[in-house]
Amino acid sequence: MNSLFNADNPFWEGMGRLFDLFLLNLMWVIHCLPVFTIGPATTAFYYAVINLISKEEHSVTKDFQKSFRLNFRQGIRLGVPLTATGIFLLADIVMSFRAGTGIYTFFMVFFAIIFMVYCFTVMYVFPLLAKFDRSGRELLILAFTLSIRHLGRTLLMLLVLALGIWSCHLLPGLLFLSFGLVAELHSILLLPVLESLYE
Repeated sequence: MNSLFNADNPFWEGMGRLFDLFLLNLMWVIHCLPVFTIGPATTAFYYAVINLISKEEHSVTKDFQKSFRLNFRQGIRLGVPLTATGIFLLADIVMSFRAGTGIYTFFMVFFAIIFMVYCFTVMYVFPLLAKFDRSGRELLILAFTLSIRHLGRTLLMLLVLALGIWSCHLLPGLLFLSFGLVAELHSILLLPVLESLYE
């Protein structure tokens, strides 16, 4: 019975991890609401989650706020154009799909391929910003290079992201936990890649 209520019990450790992810997910959603802050919010999200899975003794809320402040300007400089680019590509794909067949099918496939490469880069760039002090251009080039070099991990990350978005579509309430789980799985896959950059 004592082991059941022990804080080191795997069940309570798991519940604590879920609560931390829920809290970070909630903070991320709130900090993304102004839209132009998506960049620094996502950077802070990954910074706190990477520290969490690394079992570093930190407060997830303090980690989030610390990274949000430190990476605010560069996060906006990256986040605003990347968000605008993503919206533009998605709009082109939807319009081409609705326009019908023929040349529009070509454009739909063309923009879909560009959007996939865009997703590859975005999935790496904010975790990189969370851990490395480099210029926006360097981060984008490094993010794209790493996403192609580790294509297997990248495709798995894309699948995880798609499942996270799909789950929110099925149950909108999962918005407050789903992306925390996505960020955790992404961070687990990315951690060996990030650690290799320190060598």
